[in-house]
Amino acid sequence: MRLLLSALLLSCLPPAVLAVAPEPPPRWTFGAMAIQRDAPYRDYDEGLWAVPLLRFEGERAYIRGLRAGIVLAEGGGFSFGPVAQLRTDGFDAEESDVLAGMDDRNFSIDAGLAAAWRDDDVGQFELSAVTDVLDRSGGEELELSYTALFRASGFRFVPQLAVRWQDEDLLDYYYGVRPEEALPGRPEYHPGSALTPELSVLAERPLSKRWTLFARVGHSWLPSEVRDSPIVEDGGRTTLALGVGYSPD
Repeated sequence: MRLLLSALLLSCLPPAVLAVAPEPPPRWTFGAMAIQRDAPYRDYDEGLWAVPLLRFEGERAYIRGLRAGIVLAEGGGFSFGPVAQLRTDGFDAEESDVLAGMDDRNFSIDAGLAAAWRDDDVGQFELSAVTDVLDRSGGEELELSYTALFRASGFRFVPQLAVRWQDEDLLDYYYGVRPEEALPGRPEYHPGSALTPELSVLAERPLSKRWTLFARVGHSWLPSEVRDSPIVEDGGRTTLALGVGYSPD
């Protein structure tokens, strides 16, 4: 169930994609896509996901990527409002011999506030602050991102650079090893807070008035606080997505 829900919401486009577009975005988009995401955990394969796609853009409410929100105030390129978003980190311990005997680390829902400033010639800057409302980790996250938009050869490209600060509670839940989980070769471990940079690029190409083909690649560089965990194998996470969307309006 965790992977199914995560995959469903992960299939939506990144939060800032619609926000930087100079033309009005479609109200609804439906479709399907395939996602391949590297898991940072040792001996753990998330596999290829084939999932549905859904996104919504209303006058004040929206669903953008993993995030849903409400715009309480806007003007002069500035917008502000509450947000809620799904955190898809975690693992099922039974899927890996290295993680065997540990408690599962589950997805959660973060909620907080986001403020953005957008200029059609410059792009969009956004700052958000969220906390774990399901108290899985009890952690908090601050994110600063910049998103641009340009067109070439019939494609629309949306590159994004983001830096996330995550506190020690959040990182300890997903990458730490508790005393009762420690074994020879898997010592107790508790990371501190850290910064994680991520770079992604979305490419879209209209196939017709209502159909759009898109592809996205993203990579995050894990900080040493995460890389040093005995259950972590890779120093980064790469996500690849390919899909098609239909907008009826």
